[in-house]
Amino acid sequence: MAQSVINVKRRVRMGKSGSKAIRNEGNIPAVIYGKGSESISIVVNPTELKEALSTDAGENTLLEMHIKDGDKEIKKLSLLREVQMDYITNKSIHLDFMELDMNKSFSLKVPVKIVGRPIGVHEEKGLLEEILREIEIECLPSDIPNVFEVEVSELHINDSIHVRDIEVSDKINVLDDPSSTVVTILTPRVEKVVVEEGEEEIEEVTEEEAAETTEEKKEESAESE
Repeated sequence: MAQSVINVKRRVRMGKSGSKAIRNEGNIPAVIYGKGSESISIVVNPTELKEALSTDAGENTLLEMHIKDGDKEIKKLSLLREVQMDYITNKSIHLDFMELDMNKSFSLKVPVKIVGRPIGVHEEKGLLEEILREIEIECLPSDIPNVFEVEVSELHINDSIHVRDIEVSDKINVLDDPSSTVVTILTPRVEKVVVEEGEEEIEEVTEEEAAETTEEKKEESAESE
């Protein structure tokens, strides 16, 4: 489990005009919500958020959020849940944070990290294909793994690793289908060049015609002499 602290402000300017003003200042409008608690609109500095998430857990970093609300400060433990992007500018335009209770389980997706170089790739010339890049689990906030490491060094061509093969803590409930394939080693593609019979015949005829033409030219040359 990785945890960081981030300072944010309670949002005062609401609506589209308020969101636009916040973005023009270089910040991101956001909301933090949770079961049984009031949703709070906030303003997040993207540089501070990037720094807070610069752990091995990335977006699954637990965020101890200090919300400045006038003269008072509200503290909430949260997790970044959704990022809305402007795909033209490639910038975040809105963020959703989920408030967490350290005593209650919740679901999230944890990234898969491939470790090692498969025998099936560097010796047998196969191709490694990652099929499942995240695994969905359910656990307490304190039990969130940063990643699931999948060792592939001993994999040969046609070997696979499935969800059921990954070692997880008994404190974690895996929600994905146990039979789902995480990674596999594919047989390399071999391209065959097929020469049609017609093409071979054309080539042979062309060679014979060339020989006949050469012989005819020699005879014509001899006659002219």
